[in-house]
Amino acid sequence: MIIIVGAGGQIGSNVVRELEQKQLPIRVRAIVHKSAPVFSKSVEVMKTELLNKEEVIEAFKGGSTIFLLTPERPDSNEILEETKIIIENYKTAIKNAGAKKIVCLSCGGAQIEKNTGNILMSRMLEQSFSDMEIEKIFVRPSYYYSNWLGYLDLMKNAGILPTFFPADLKVEMHSPLDVAKFITKCILNDKQSNETTIYELGGEKYSTNDIANSFSKKLNKEITVQVVPIEDRIQTLMSVGFTHNTAQNMSDMTQAVIDNVSHFEFEDKVIKLPTTFDDYLESVLKML
Repeated sequence: MIIIVGAGGQIGSNVVRELEQKQLPIRVRAIVHKSAPVFSKSVEVMKTELLNKEEVIEAFKGGSTIFLLTPERPDSNEILEETKIIIENYKTAIKNAGAKKIVCLSCGGAQIEKNTGNILMSRMLEQSFSDMEIEKIFVRPSYYYSNWLGYLDLMKNAGILPTFFPADLKVEMHSPLDVAKFITKCILNDKQSNETTIYELGGEKYSTNDIANSFSKKLNKEITVQVVPIEDRIQTLMSVGFTHNTAQNMSDMTQAVIDNVSHFEFEDKVIKLPTTFDDYLESVLKML
């Protein structure tokens, strides 16, 4: 059985849909925290609290290949401590299930031992399985195009695109759908070894100014970039539902990107994903 943790999120849900299209003889179980997207009847959906060890053990039963991630919990007051608990629950459940392979959604910069905020969660995920004799694949994406879509209504109504980045800072970005397709290939590629493999995923480099120009063309409306000062980051995040703890970690991650601390480990082996931002945006706007 293939088990997909985080199947309610943008990466996990699209991995499940990619697997559905393959019409595999092996069963797929989608693990969700709350509500689940609409999947075909061939997919078993299980609601699981990842902080609950017994629920995770039950969810992983029968799993031979398991896709893992560190869930985003903006309402957490101790996000890194909760991540430690979740990862330990994963390990216990994987051993109990006798799984042969894990594919983990990590993050660019996970090799860095510095204050990188949310990236530390991916570092914890990668390092925690070093003592397990199991095939381990860690996929390190960079910045998702979809992060900009949360500002779509503000751009339509006020013509403003807020950003924590300097307006002209170019950052590696890519489509989350490309990431999901790549992860699906990793899940289905059967090496049958206890090796550890790391894939770093890049794309085109865009600045917030570039992103605003793309939205301006697609929306037929002038979009102005509004840079949020560093001293206002935490309060801005808290105003949309983050706790002080998760806002601080998000701010630290942002600064790591700005300072190029969260760089790739294997620059000469980065896999460039194909979809441009303009093509991604056009496809998304057609669905809205």
